[in-house]
Amino acid sequence: MKNGAHPGSGKLSRMETFRVQPISENAVDEIMTRAGGSRAHPDADRRDKPGADYVLGDALIELKALDDEGMSKPERQRKLADLFRKYGDTRPVVVVDRNRLPEEGQREFDRILDRPINGIVKKARSQLLQSRSEIEHTACSILMVLNNGYTALDHDALVELVAHRARQDTREIDGVVVGGCYHHGDGFDSVFLWPLDYIPINANSPFCSFEALKQAWHGHAERTMTALIRGETPVTAGKGPVVDSQFDVDGITYVKPAPPMGAKSEFYVRGRPRKGGYDGTNLPPVALTFPDMSGSEWRKFHEESPSDPVLCGSYREWRKHRQHGIEAGSPLKPFIPMQVTRNGWAQWCEDHQLPRNGRTVRQYANELFSQRLRALLHAARERKSDSVVPSRYVLLITEEIGQDQTNDLIRIGLLQAGVPDDLVVRELLLSTRTFHEHGVALAGAYALSEGIDCVMWQKDKRYAWA
Repeated sequence: MKNGAHPGSGKLSRMETFRVQPISENAVDEIMTRAGGSRAHPDADRRDKPGADYVLGDALIELKALDDEGMSKPERQRKLADLFRKYGDTRPVVVVDRNRLPEEGQREFDRILDRPINGIVKKARSQLLQSRSEIEHTACSILMVLNNGYTALDHDALVELVAHRARQDTREIDGVVVGGCYHHGDGFDSVFLWPLDYIPINANSPFCSFEALKQAWHGHAERTMTALIRGETPVTAGKGPVVDSQFDVDGITYVKPAPPMGAKSEFYVRGRPRKGGYDGTNLPPVALTFPDMSGSEWRKFHEESPSDPVLCGSYREWRKHRQHGIEAGSPLKPFIPMQVTRNGWAQWCEDHQLPRNGRTVRQYANELFSQRLRALLHAARERKSDSVVPSRYVLLITEEIGQDQTNDLIRIGLLQAGVPDDLVVRELLLSTRTFHEHGVALAGAYALSEGIDCVMWQKDKRYAWA
């Protein structure tokens, strides 16, 4: 179990997706009662001045819930996009990771994400101050924050931000309690975590009743999980598993990957399923092929079909046509000339019962490319730390990002084997948004264009969902 787990946390295996209700104020009422506390102001709905919510021992507790996804606000999305762009990350998919930023950028990142927290700290300060002036036996003021919806912040990050904001903004809060229910699922396994942490702000006013509150919190988690397992909670009600937080700004996608589930799945032996990617049918074309030939071979083809416009009226025009093909190539569809001969083409047409014309010349070149590419991809292998590599090879690196393969990035380079590290001779394809299988095929196409007979690949799983 990760930090904050307890007997109410756990792992369930079931093909249907479990859902859990947000922690309501009524649920907290019950938790407080079981811990020995009560409402601070039973007449709260008739009061002119808002006060704190609960009294537990000698502590006043103000409850605040984060119900909205913090990254769903357009103004916050724009600020995050500007922040990462400021520090040079302009790739087509940007991972929203605080640790990718320098120290100054991390502070700015925190200021962007803690705006909702800033508001609740200021409001809680005045409410706690008001109730302390009315309820004389209290000696400790506690802000309790429950994360019901701000999934862009994991528990540890939220604890740190709430505590930091309380220290910076007020002396009226003696400690903070941060809790929530975090549901992670892959369609088969579901993991539920119910952390509750206390962070003292004023050491002279400790929250002595925290253990009683934590025990009551654990009891609520146990009852909730039991009801879920017994099917007493509607499957369609409440929150589903935490998913990637994602938004687009100026054509660039920003992704805060869902936290990994931890241990490998015993059900999905090849890895947990991700959205998008290769389904066996959606591999795009990876090359713009051209039937390349010498002048003497061109004349043989022209004699076969002298009036065919595809073969052009002269070899000079044919070469111009080739140049147009070079210009039409693109990073995702590089121009690849395939050397053809009239005799090889004629035999291929006979074998496949095809007519001899310019169109089948192009088809023949494409078939030669496909045959060589299939052989190259069949021999492609993963590059590992102990791999033996050839003197020159094409390398694909796929950066897996979160739960959706359409957000993955690939890079392709031509490498020269060396010591201690392989030397990158040339970058063939810079960070490009596509899935791994497409990347392998593209690496094969680039290898053919460079006259190289080896393709290797590796995956960067720093931000992979696992």
